[in-house]
Amino acid sequence: MYTNALTHEEKREKALQDVKLFIANGWDLKEETPEFFLLTRNEASKGVHFLIFLFTFWFTLGITNLIYHLLSKKKKRILK
Repeated sequence: MYTNALTHEEKREKALQDVKLFIANGWDLKEETPEFFLLTRNEASKGVHFLIFLFTFWFTLGITNLIYHLLSKKKKRILK
């Protein structure tokens, strides 16, 4: 039982090293479960949001801006 807990802790530490690399590159740690780490990042920029609003608001009433925002959210799971 002790060796099983030790290997679980080693797996967590190894996965945590990968998580630290992603955090250094702009990802945010959203959740840690016993099975995985969940990382998120929003790749949308304010300038693109403004341009989409400026050029498409009259035709789509902001729906394209909302779609761009939802599509720019990224998630990544790192298994332990």
